Amino acid sequence: MKKSVVLSLLGFTLLFAGCTQKKENSAGESSQSASTSSMAMTSSTEMNQESTASSSESALPSSEQTITGVSGTNYKIALPSNWQEVPDFTSLNPDNDFMLSDALETKYLAAVVESKQDFADLETYLGLVQENLATSFDTTATFLPIPDTKAYFVDFPATVEGLNIHYIYYVLETENNYVQLYGWTLESLYDSSKDELTAIMNSFKEE
Repeated sequence: MKKSVVLSLLGFTLLFAGCTQKKENSAGESSQSASTSSMAMTSSTEMNQESTASSSESALPSSEQTITGVSGTNYKIALPSNWQEVPDFTSLNPDNDFMLSDALETKYLAAVVESKQDFADLETYLGLVQENLATSFDTTATFLPIPDTKAYFVDFPATVEGLNIHYIYYVLETENNYVQLYGWTLESLYDSSKDELTAIMNSFKEE
């Protein structure tokens, strides 16, 4: 139970990650999510003790997988053998096109995908994302360009309902879309997880 509680917490926090306006949750849904978030505070110590075991695991072999998003778009991602799609993730964050996690649910990856037709250019979209992150997480972290790509990245810590979390965040351009690709884990697991998360994110391709 505690794993799904934390997952609900993170999904609720990133609810407004999209830059285009979407239908808001009902008051009942918001109240339920907020209640779930409060429950996560009491479970954080127990989850942290359990998840520490995952940080000591040897790196698992990866293979390229095809992930079909809610939009119907297919993506290619190289995933370790212990990663899988998160079931019913749209109830946690309807902006996400897909959400993945490792088997112990200590590391996550998700994507918000929005049509390029709705924005002037990548720099405009990036500016909107930067504003959203600054408002949601009170962070001054600034995106940096990834050389020889149409992509930017930033990583930053955040405290969400008493949990210390660390995010890796990409904003990138594909043929038809702008994509927010982001991974996260507990702050205590970040150093041992960042290489795996970054490798998965770097393998992302839209078909």
